[in-house]
Amino acid sequence: MRHVIGLDVGGTTMKGAVMDEAGRILVRGEKETRVYNNLPILIERMAGLIDELRKQAKGSVEAVGIGFPGPFDAERGISVHSPNFQLHQADIRTPLARLVDLPLFFDNDLRTATLGEAVFGAGRNASHLVFVPLGTGVGAGIVNEGRLVTGSSGFAGEIGHVHVPGLTAACNCGKIGCVETVASATGIARLARERLARALAEGAPNAEPSSVMHALCGGELERLTAEHVAKAVAQEDRLAIEVWEKACDVIGWALSVLINVFNPQLVVVGGGVCRAGELLLAPVQKSVARYAMDVVGQQAKVVLAQLGADAGMLGAGALALQAMQREQGTCESLRG
Repeated sequence: MRHVIGLDVGGTTMKGAVMDEAGRILVRGEKETRVYNNLPILIERMAGLIDELRKQAKGSVEAVGIGFPGPFDAERGISVHSPNFQLHQADIRTPLARLVDLPLFFDNDLRTATLGEAVFGAGRNASHLVFVPLGTGVGAGIVNEGRLVTGSSGFAGEIGHVHVPGLTAACNCGKIGCVETVASATGIARLARERLARALAEGAPNAEPSSVMHALCGGELERLTAEHVAKAVAQEDRLAIEVWEKACDVIGWALSVLINVFNPQLVVVGGGVCRAGELLLAPVQKSVARYAMDVVGQQAKVVLAQLGADAGMLGAGALALQAMQREQGTCESLRG
């Protein structure tokens, strides 16, 4: 049984695991990554975590798969742009290879999480799927005939920055009215804060200081989160329901675009917002039915992700396993 390391590099923490071909996690570890515009320290911490995991592994480790945030040139091992670390056109492979005597395989962290769900999670029986994590932003990982779709420059899947007619909020990409200004955890919280502040200023009955959302954030609107909004919806807070319905409608609209374009068997919704479970899934499914072309939409099942925070690690490991298979000329699916 082969063992590899999967490394999921985040802006705050990097998580790693020694895993086998069946997706069983044998050893776990993590390190803080709060470094900005300091590639040597970041590389040192990545190498340090890999070394720690190798020492704890009972068997030999054959390769390392790495999911890195931001647009990434997987072939050359170069971070094209990573706002989390303030890196531009940064060579990750060369300095890391000097410290780690193992084959290294890279991709963008969204695609490694997609691969995790595709191989070991909710999409393990689907050869055509789309994975959409709803977190700080919104992206889309696409699997076609069992392989990740990267696009000509590695930027495929930026559904979060498609303009939605009628939306007017500024997006951090510099455009106006993007999907993620409403459909992300950040967007849901922003919309809820704006609606609650307006209602309080107007003295609306559903925004009294005793309202659920107001109570959950302790009266400090800047602390209001998407999780608070979901909890308030479950307690039938009318203003929270309005915000949630708007977000779910936009999420469904975005998924319908992906469904119409890529014709997947499965759409897997992940990220922090998906912890709301059926509270999220049911209205999103209704929205998809409203917007997607019938003949395509009826074939695409919308489900929740299964791997949670482990998707990136497991997908990075799957990336390494698949790359080794291709290099050895086997090219057989991990599922088989």
